Amino acid sequence: MKALRTGTAELDRVLEERPIWKCQQCGLCSGICPSEKAGGIRPIDILTRASLGVLELDRERSLWLCAVCNSCTERCQMGVDPAEVIALLRGGAAGLGNIPKHFSEEAKLFIRSGLSFPNTGMTKKLRKDLGLDDLAIPPETMLELALLIKRTRLGELRLD
Repeated sequence: MKALRTGTAELDRVLEERPIWKCQQCGLCSGICPSEKAGGIRPIDILTRASLGVLELDRERSLWLCAVCNSCTERCQMGVDPAEVIALLRGGAAGLGNIPKHFSEEAKLFIRSGLSFPNTGMTKKLRKDLGLDDLAIPPETMLELALLIKRTRLGELRLD
């Protein structure tokens, strides 16, 4: 079997430990997938191409169409865990610069503010109306966040 190369030795090792080879191509993962039903990702196609080593992570766009609902994993009778494989493949794709613009913009906002959504006037008003505190992230939390980002793959991604 040709090994899938993701661009990082660590991710290649992790994927090799996953039982992708157990996939019997029964299609149960795809039959339950809400994204596929809407014309998005086809889990069986991703697993097949990953196991054959022909998935081009630097340009594969369908990985980002996964709703991360884990329905495919719950349905898989072979223990392949398609949702985890897709998440790992997304990590490999991101490491190669294949990140949709809306995800990279959200990551940049998170790195800058500690929030994954803009803290707009509307957000502030809604929080006030609900009796919630403002979303001010304390400086010590931002320092901890910067350390976490540096120590994870998020700090290695090219987001521009």
